[in-house]
Amino acid sequence: MDPLDATNSFQDNFHYSADVGEGRVGDASLAAAAAQNQSLYWGIYRPNLYFGTRPRLPDTVMTGLMWFGTEDFTGLDNIRHGCEERDKFEKYGWLKADGRTFGIQQLKDTNNNVEFTTEFIKVPGGSHGGSWGARISGKPLREGEPMSIAAQYYIGIDGEGHLDLNGDTFVAQSPIVFGGDAKDLGDFEFALEQTKGANKADPIRFFGARMPQGTLWRIKELTREVIIHGAQALHQTGRTDITPQEFFALPNQFNGHPSVIVFQMYYDSEFEFEVRFNSKSSPNPVTTDIISSELTKAENAFDERFENVFHLKHHGYNESMVNFAKATMSNLVGGIGYFYGSSIVDHSPTYEEGQNPDLEGPVARRPNPDPQHMEPASLFSAVPSRSFFPRGFYWDEGFHQTLIGQWDNDLSLEIIESWFNRQDENGWIQREQILGDEARSRVPAEFQVQYPEHANPPTLFQAINLYLDRLQATITVNDAHNVNVQGDSKQTPMGAGNVPGYNVTNARLVNKGLAAEYLAKLYPKLKHNYYWMRNTMRGGIREYGRNARFRAEGYRWGGRTPTHTLTSGLDDYPRTPRPNIGELHVDLLSWIGFMNRNLRSIAAIVGEEEDEVEELEDHYHAIVANVDDLHWSEEHKAYCDLTLEDDVSLHVCHKGYISLFPLLLGLINPESEKLEHVLDLMYDPEEMWSPFGLRSLSKSDEFFGTGENYWKGPIWINVNYLAVHALKTYYVDKGPYKNKAKQIYNELRDNLIKNIYSEYERTGFVWEQYNDETGSGQRSHPFTGWTSMVVLMMQMGRAE
Repeated sequence: MDPLDATNSFQDNFHYSADVGEGRVGDASLAAAAAQNQSLYWGIYRPNLYFGTRPRLPDTVMTGLMWFGTEDFTGLDNIRHGCEERDKFEKYGWLKADGRTFGIQQLKDTNNNVEFTTEFIKVPGGSHGGSWGARISGKPLREGEPMSIAAQYYIGIDGEGHLDLNGDTFVAQSPIVFGGDAKDLGDFEFALEQTKGANKADPIRFFGARMPQGTLWRIKELTREVIIHGAQALHQTGRTDITPQEFFALPNQFNGHPSVIVFQMYYDSEFEFEVRFNSKSSPNPVTTDIISSELTKAENAFDERFENVFHLKHHGYNESMVNFAKATMSNLVGGIGYFYGSSIVDHSPTYEEGQNPDLEGPVARRPNPDPQHMEPASLFSAVPSRSFFPRGFYWDEGFHQTLIGQWDNDLSLEIIESWFNRQDENGWIQREQILGDEARSRVPAEFQVQYPEHANPPTLFQAINLYLDRLQATITVNDAHNVNVQGDSKQTPMGAGNVPGYNVTNARLVNKGLAAEYLAKLYPKLKHNYYWMRNTMRGGIREYGRNARFRAEGYRWGGRTPTHTLTSGLDDYPRTPRPNIGELHVDLLSWIGFMNRNLRSIAAIVGEEEDEVEELEDHYHAIVANVDDLHWSEEHKAYCDLTLEDDVSLHVCHKGYISLFPLLLGLINPESEKLEHVLDLMYDPEEMWSPFGLRSLSKSDEFFGTGENYWKGPIWINVNYLAVHALKTYYVDKGPYKNKAKQIYNELRDNLIKNIYSEYERTGFVWEQYNDETGSGQRSHPFTGWTSMVVLMMQMGRAE
C-alpha cells in the first residue's frame, strides 16, 4: 500500500514553476512575509511565566506579572512568576487564545486565595507590530476568606534602548505613563493604571535598576533581594507594629538609570489594573475603552471561528465539552514562545563503531568530550508543558503543529520554518532546544548538552503532510468555484478582495503560488534531514546474517543506554538490556518510511528531478518490505526490535507501542494478515487495551509497571492519537479487517475523549500521561502539548 496513490491527481495539478509569474509571486511573498511578521511581532511569548509579553526579537523589551501573599511574613518565600507545579494551583491556563492577537487566562492560586484573570489584546498599526493592552484582574478565590497580596508588574529592556525614567521627577500615581525606545521597536509609551477596585487609589510602590544584558529573566531574584534588604533595615528600627505589607514593600527608588522598573500594588479585595503599550509608529492608540471593545470583538470572533474550524457543536458536544476543547487548544497556542540564546553541543569525535561496544550514552562514546556554546540563535515554538518543559522539543513539536495547523495554517508554517532554520550544515536538528541561560536554568546539567549523532522522531513531517491535505482540500474548493489562486496577473498580490477568505492565518492555503514557494524553500531542508537520518542511524543487515530483500533499510537509535533510549522519544521503554551496534529498531525504520512518503509528496509538487523521485520510491518500497522481513516475529505474531546475542540475530519482543509503529505510520497493507494480529494486540485487555486508552507496554510484559515506569504501561495521548488517526485514515474502510479496525477506532476514540475530559473536570488540568488502571492523570500538568490532540479526536467524529 502506498498512500500517495490517492493524491497523484492533486500533485499533477499543482506544482511549483519558478518562471511562471515569478515577479508577481515574489511580490506576494514579500507582502505575505511582512503581514505575518506584523501580525506575530508582539505576543504572550514567554510561556514559562504565568503571564508575560515580548516581541519576536532578541535582547528586547519584556514585561511580566509577579505576586506574593501578604497575609503573613512567609509570603515572600513564594513569589509567583514562573509556572511551577510546586505552587499547587487549583487551576491555571488560557481559556481562549488565538495565538496572534488575543487571550483570556485564568489563574487560581489556592494558597494565596486569589483568582487572577489575565486578558491580552493587540491593536494593529504602524511598523512595529502595533500596540497592545493587558488587563489584570483578581478576586478572592474562596468567598468569606481573607485575600491579601502584593501584585507586581515589571517592564524592562534586555538589550539596546532606554526607558524615560527620571528619579527626580517620577511620580508613582495611577495612571503612570512613561516613554522609551528600543532596537527594532522604535519609540513607545507604557502606561500602568489601576482601573477598578477599592484599592485603586492606593499608592503604588516601585523600584528601578539597571540589569546586565541577558539577565532580565532573573528579575524575581533581584526584586526579592531588594525587598529583603529594605525589610532588614526596617527590622533594625526595633518597631513591633510592622505589617507584612509594610515589611515587604519596594523602596520607591531608582538605582542609577534603570533598564527595568517594577511596580507593586496591594490588594485585599476585588481589583483590576491595566498595562498598555503604545507604539509611536501606530496611529491607533490603546486606551481602556479600546481594550474593552477589542476584547469583546476578539472573544466573539474566537468562539465563532472555533466552531467553524472544529465543528464540535455540530458533532453534538455540549457546552462544557466545547469549553474544555477551547481551553485545551488555547493553552497550546497560548504556550507558543520566542526563544533566543546559545545552545551547548558536543561535536567532539566519537569512538569508531565497535571500539566501545556497550555504547552507554553519548559521553561514553567520546574519548575526549568537549561541549561548547554555539552562536546564539532563535526559535519560535510551542512547548509541551509551561510548568515542566517550557522549551522546544523536536519530537513533541510535530504533534503540536497537527493541531495548530488546523487552527491557524500560516502560524504553524512559521513555526515549522523556524525549526528547520535550526538545522545545521549536515541536516541535524537538535532534539531539545535549550537556548540561553533562562532555558538552562530549568534543565538538569546532564541533559543540557546536545549531540550531533542523536535524532528524534521526525514528527514535523506529519504536520507538513497535514498541510498538504489542507492545501489539497482548499485548492479543490477554489478550483470548483473558478477562483484564481496562481498568483498571476489576474490577482493583486495578497489582495484580500481577490481571494475569498484571505487573511494572515491562511495566505499559504488560498494562494497557490505562496504555497508552492513555501514548499520549494522548505523541501531541500526536509531532504537534507531525511538523508542525515538515513546515514547517521543506519544499522547492519547482511553482515549479521539477517535475511531481508533489501540490504540497506535497517536502522538503530543512537544514544542508547541499558535502561533508556531518549532519542526514540520512548525513554525507558524496554529494549535489549545490552546496547550494541547490531541492534535494529522497528519504530525508527517506520519513521524513516514515514519521512520518505511525505518527502515524495512534496517532491512531486516542487518539481524534483525524476531520478530523485524514483530513488525515493525505491527507498520506500525497500523500507516497507524490510519492516516485514526484519521485524516481524512469527513466534510472537508482532513487530519487534532486533539485537545480537553471541553473534546471532534475535528478535527482542516487548509488545507495546513499538509493535504498533508500522500501523501507526500507515506502512501495513490493509490486506495483510499481519494487520489482524496487530489489531488483536491493540484490543486485548491483557496486552495493550484499557478502558482509558492504549497502554504503552503490554500488561503481560515482564517490565510492565517497573522501574521509572514512564513508558512501561501509562497511557500517552500522542501515540494514541497516531493510532486513532491511522485507523481512520488507512484501515476502517479498506481490506478484510476493516470492521475490526472500525470497532477499535470508535471505542478507542470514545474512551480517550471521555477520560481526558473527565480528568480535566476533576482536576482542572490535562496531563502528561494517564494511569491504565484508574484513568487518573499523572506527572506533569498542565500538559497541553500533545495531550491537546484530544481536540482533533473530537473533531474526527465516529466511523460509521
